[in-house]
Amino acid sequence: MFVAASKPAGLRQRRNKTTTRATLRPVSNPTIPDLPDHVGWHPAVLSWWEDCWSSPMAPEWTESDRHTLFLAARLMQQVWDDRTSAASRVTSATEARHLLRECGLTPMARRTLQWEIERGEAAEERTTTRRAGRRPSAAPDPREAMRQVT
Repeated sequence: MFVAASKPAGLRQRRNKTTTRATLRPVSNPTIPDLPDHVGWHPAVLSWWEDCWSSPMAPEWTESDRHTLFLAARLMQQVWDDRTSAASRVTSATEARHLLRECGLTPMARRTLQWEIERGEAAEERTTTRRAGRRPSAAPDPREAMRQVT
């Protein structure tokens, strides 16, 4: 039986390799585009819009992604609008959720895209301190009460 020899490591190609892998850094002084004027935007939508464009994901978006985010904002507006029927709210929320995922605005989307948000030094220190502080409790080991029966 013939078995093909494996390729050298430098020549092997992974088929599941993601080309979007990136470490995203916090944005300082982000440029936040204006939402269209013809809508009286709900405060929750305005807050989301600012958070969205201030996030580390914003530099990854292209000009065409801006239109997707405008559509997501419009759908969110429908969700928050009291005049929207319950069925339409559910539909709008579902569509908005899909658009947010497409733009990398959910934890699972970032994981799929292999986008990792750079953590600050303070967060790194807290994590290190927390992990170092995990020590076994001083409580007695319940197994010590066990005796061998002969």
